[in-house]
Order: sequence, then structure tokens, then C-alpha cells
Amino acid sequence: MAYIGMRTPKFWPITTRTDGSAITYGTPVVIGPAVSANVTFDTADNPDYGDDIIIDNDKGVNGYSIALETNDISKEARAACLGWEAKQNTSTPPAVTHYEVTDAEPPEGGLSYIRVKMFKGTRKYEAFFFHALQFSDGGENASTKQKQITWNHPTMNATGIGVYIDSSGKAKYFNWMEFDSESAATTWINSQAGYTPPQNNG
Repeated sequence: MAYIGMRTPKFWPITTRTDGSAITYGTPVVIGPAVSANVTFDTADNPDYGDDIIIDNDKGVNGYSIALETNDISKEARAACLGWEAKQNTSTPPAVTHYEVTDAEPPEGGLSYIRVKMFKGTRKYEAFFFHALQFSDGGENASTKQKQITWNHPTMNATGIGVYIDSSGKAKYFNWMEFDSESAATTWINSQAGYTPPQNNG
């Protein structure tokens, strides 16, 4: 088995989050062409000893972080994920919109993407849906063009939030499912967010 691809990272703005109830999401925003997503789990490690051996241990997941790299991040995605504020200058025609980075807290949202894998010549599509997280900018870098180009991609870092979305009393972090087609994976992701895509009548 080998992972051979990643596709379509989307940010799902949270409109309502109440403990014990399903989260409601707004219209998703495509962040940019996928390059990589590295998920790191924060797990407890608290052994309880007795008679010179471990009697019990707590290895539960306390949270997670994601380092997301894309080929580009659209201005709409920066506004949605990072809370950049769009401002329009109308004093000097033509009107120009710029974005302000402030000390405002970045909005909470969900994250989805599809990972492609190959096993014995057959492709499978793994769908990931992270219920709630907050992004931060991975930084801004610029360098001169030289004889050989080094491709640089924008990054964002996310901190996962444990959410109580049902009556189980368990904090939930993300859902995962495997499919035979990309379209089936996309349909499942939309269902996780309770989202119905607009119909294309063209």
C-alpha cells in the first residue's frame, strides 16, 4: 500500500457550535491545490505504577495539530481561515480591495481533504473531515529569482479542537472513511457538514 496523492482541501466555516449537538457549517471554501497535510496527535502518557510495573495508563488523544501546505492560498481562503479583513478603498477610483491582518481571533471551522492510496493496483480514496480547528498563518517569505528556481509553497498551521457533537460524552476530533471513487468521497464529506452543493443546470 502506498499513499500517492492528496486533493481538494476545504475550510468549512462554523456557524453554530453547541455541546451535545451537531455542528452547523457554512459554505465551504477551497483553500488551494493540495501539496501535503501532516497531522500530529497530542496524546496523554500517564502511567500509574504498582509492584514495580505499570498498572494503568492514560493514552487518550488530547488534541492534534495540522501543518497544511498548498500550491496557493486564495484571498478568499485567507479571509475565511485566518480572519483577514477585506477593506475597500473607494476614495481613489478604481475601487481597490485590500486585506488587513489584525489581532482578531481566527474563526473556527472544519477541514476536509481526500487522500489517494494504491494497493495491489487498485486506487482508494480516503476522506477526512476534521470537526473543528483554528488556523494560523505559516509565515510570509520572499526571495529573489536565481538560475535555478526553488518552488516555495504557502503553509498554514491548525490547532484541533475537541468537540462534543452528540450524547456520548466523548470529545470528537475527526471522521474518516474509505471509498472506491473520488466522487463518493466528496459526497460523504458534504454529508458530514450537512451541505448540499448547488445544482449545475448548465
